[in-house]
Parts: sequence; C-alpha cells; structure tokens
Amino acid sequence: MATIEELCREHDLLTLGKDNIVRVPFLIKGTLRVPPVVGMDRIQEAFSAKEEATGKPPNAVTTVRLEDAQVLREPIMDRETMRTTDEFVYQVLPAFDAEELIERDFDRVVDELYNLPFEEVLDFLGKLSSALSSCPELLDALQQVFRRTATVADMYIDFSFTSLGYLLNPDAAREMVDSELSSFGIQGSRFMDNWVQVSDTSMDGLSGQLCPTEAKETSGDYKSPEKMYLRAMPTRQLHLTAGNAPAIPIISTCRAISLKSPAVIKSPYGATLGGALVSLAACAVAPDHPSVRNLSIVYWPGGDESVEDVFFGAEAFDRIVIWGAPDAVASVKRRALFTKLVTLNPRYGMSWIGREAFENGEYKEAARRAAIDTMVWNQKACIASSLHYVEGDENQVMAYAEAVQKELAEWDRVAPNFLDPSAQGQIRRLRRGKLMNAQWLVNKQNEGDKKNEGISSVVIVVKGEFDMMDHTLSRMVIVRPVSRLEDALPYLNNSVSTVGLFPESRRMELCDRILARGVSTSYPLGMADRMSTGLAHDGMKVYSELMDWKNR
Repeated sequence: MATIEELCREHDLLTLGKDNIVRVPFLIKGTLRVPPVVGMDRIQEAFSAKEEATGKPPNAVTTVRLEDAQVLREPIMDRETMRTTDEFVYQVLPAFDAEELIERDFDRVVDELYNLPFEEVLDFLGKLSSALSSCPELLDALQQVFRRTATVADMYIDFSFTSLGYLLNPDAAREMVDSELSSFGIQGSRFMDNWVQVSDTSMDGLSGQLCPTEAKETSGDYKSPEKMYLRAMPTRQLHLTAGNAPAIPIISTCRAISLKSPAVIKSPYGATLGGALVSLAACAVAPDHPSVRNLSIVYWPGGDESVEDVFFGAEAFDRIVIWGAPDAVASVKRRALFTKLVTLNPRYGMSWIGREAFENGEYKEAARRAAIDTMVWNQKACIASSLHYVEGDENQVMAYAEAVQKELAEWDRVAPNFLDPSAQGQIRRLRRGKLMNAQWLVNKQNEGDKKNEGISSVVIVVKGEFDMMDHTLSRMVIVRPVSRLEDALPYLNNSVSTVGLFPESRRMELCDRILARGVSTSYPLGMADRMSTGLAHDGMKVYSELMDWKNR
C-alpha cells in the first residue's frame, strides 16, 4: 500500500505547480480518480469562451468544464491587506458521469457494508485519522495552498488543518452512534449490527381480530410472532455540503462512514482540498475496505443539470443532506420530490445581555463573550451571533456597543478580516439608506492606505427592527436596545439557531420560552460553539434521521 505522500508524488497531486495550477483527485466508489494534465492555454481559452457566452464580466466565471476535466478558479489573496489580487489558483479536477456514482446493487451492499461489524468501521476511522495526523509536511504544504485563496484569517486555517484528525476520531464516532441511535435503553451500535428484541409481547391488528373466517393449521412454520425486533439500517446518502467552513465535508464523510452508508459527498467550491485529502488517505490506508468501496467524494458546480437531474431523481438516494443558502435548499426541495431530505438550513445566532451586566459593572465582560460568539468561523457559521439585544438605557447600550467595537478591533488585529466587494457595497447602501439614522461604530483596516483602506468590522446600534436579509455576515454586529429581554421574544423563530445569554440567572429564567419559539440552543454567552457528542443539530438527531428504522 502506498502512503498519502507517495500517491501525491506518483500522480502529481495537491501541489501548487506552474501557473498556479493544482491537480485535485476524486474518490469514485473507492477508486482514486486523478485529473488529466491541462495546460494554462487550454484553461484560459475555456474561461474566455464561457465569459463571452454568458456575458459575465472578466473573472466573474469561477468554473469551466472541459471534455475530460473540470477547472475551478479562485482569486489569490494578499494576506497582508486581505484583499483579492488579479492572480488566480486553478484547480484541475476529474470529470465523472453521475450514473456511475449511484448504488443500485442492494444485495452487494447488504453483504459487504450493512453487515460489516461496527467495530471494524471504528478501526477504519482510526486508521484514517492516524494517516491524516502522520503527514505533517504534506498538511503544511496543503495548508499553504489553501491559504493563498482563503478569505478567512490564518488562525482559522491553522485550526481547520490541526482538527482534521479529531473530526474522524473513532471514539467520538462511537459515542455519537451509541447516543443518537439509542432506544429502549440499548446502545445505538447494537441496532446497526443486529436485529434487537425490543418487546416480548404483541397482538393481532384490527383486521386480524375481525377476520370472519377461522384460522386453520398450516404445514409450514408460519406463526404469529410474539417477540418484536428493531434494526437501524443504513441508507444511500447524498451530502451537499456548504463552503462556509471547510470542516463540513469532513463531518459529512465521518457521518456516512460511521453509519455504514454508501455515500456521495459533494465538496463545495472553496473547500475541495479537504475532501481530496480524505480521499487520498482512504486509498492509502485501506483501499479495499467496504467503507472505501462505497464512498465517493467529488465536486460539480451547483445547478449542473447533467449531474443533479440524475442525483435528484427518484430512487437514486434514500437521503439527501443539504447545507447551504436559502435558494440552494429551496431548489433541492423542489427537484428531489421523492427523496427524504435532511435540511440544515441557513440560520443565525443572537446574544442577549441583561441589565445586570451594567448593575454589576460586567458589561465589558459580556461584550467580550458576545464577541467570541460573533466570531465563530468569522461570523459565517450558522451559530455565529449577528444580533445583540441589550436591556438598558441609551447610555448603557452605547457603552456596551463601544465595548463590542473594541473587542472586534482586537479580533481584527490578530485575525485580519476580508470584506468582499458585495459586502462592502451592502454596507455603503445601508449607511446611506435604511440605517442612515443608526449609530455606526466602525473599525478600519489598512488605515492610511488609500488603495486598500476599508471597513474591517462594524457595530451598528439600531433602535427599530432589522431585516436579517440585509446582514453581511462579515463581522457586522447589530445592537438593539430593549426595555426588557422579554421584548425580544417576538423576534425568535426557526431561523435563529442559538441564543447566548448573560447573566446565567436570566438564561435559566428565559431558556424554555426561547427554545419554544424554534431556537435550537441556549447556552451561556460566549459558548455558542462548544461541542459535545450526542447533542441535537438544528433540532434533530441527525444520525437517527440518516438511518432507516426497520421492524421485524
């Protein structure tokens, strides 16, 4: 067996080559598929032709399809100014036929994957995790490639790569399965490996009891069963992952492997390298393992009908997991009418600060904690805090807002922010229009550099209602004063993922009333992204949703 590094050297993969071209492999049902060698002339010709055909401005086209490959184009970032440059990194990826990824051989899957002992799945995850942790030079080189186009600060990138091994941790996988699939006091992994007796009594249904003819002896072994059995059976899964955090494709991959499920994982634009790395690791440590032979990790541009018409068709998959923007989720719901969807909708978090913070002189500590919740994955995560409701008078609210501004300024210093042109334009429009009468507290980046100077973070005190569709999700905090924290309850709904509260006494007082309105989580302020195995995700136990519960 080859190591990950040997596979990369053999096929010239995941290395930034001439003209900033990187060759990125796919995993197709356990087989490593490498892209062809494509020169810059062919790449530039394809992008120019698509720009002309679509009428889009130069550099607005991010993907092109060649006869034998796909090419992604991402702008290179100036890491000092956190602004895009005129240069690009080009990822060359393989082509594939959607039909070849669909699993239709049910008997084979049952024999080799569904009946695979869970302990063997955990053993494979352990090998996968170890392989990713034992190639530091490759990880460092890949991190430098990712850094060139990443729109988040280096500290986020560093954490993403150091956490790869943890995301595939077998002990965590065991705990998730055993807790989320548990039933009748029985550990979840038992339901995956065997039929489990859950009742020793049963009775005939209504029709059997009302049958007008008498039962007769049969020559066979037919009898009415008294004992009832339950099993959690794997499903064929399609995971459409989001690009707001590069860990998401790895999380989806771990879920599919842990649940012994044939799966197709779509790596998102901007985060294909992580999926490619896991693909290489899988082929390196156990290329013939059933979990590998039934796994595909690929990319295609969203909306590609040649792929999605197949994937969203009836009977192609048993589950489709969709993360993403509202329009993407709505599109899949509309097209995949006959497949059960597990939707992880776009959501946002809130911070609630009670007047006790001012009475006890702790409002600066509350601001520090609220900033931590705001900065979860640079405010791109669905649990990151975007709106802060503050119980206090005008002076107290302004004092809190200024404290948050100072906290964000410190984050800007250690983790410089990238504000894309659309977010910059949105801020200008809000400042001149809807929020012209609000109080703006602005932190600037590259101050004094006329070419690169701009907003790095902003706190806006808004006395009226705020439309979340106007939020940039780019280190923008909306502070809204309220006379009582209870006045913010009408603004809660299923779109709100998390509410962090300060002080703790108010959280315990309001927790149930908050959660009853569709919110999934209420934690102490500053703990929005704390993690534990077995907890609900978006109001559901995702592992259980991904399984088919069978009766016998």
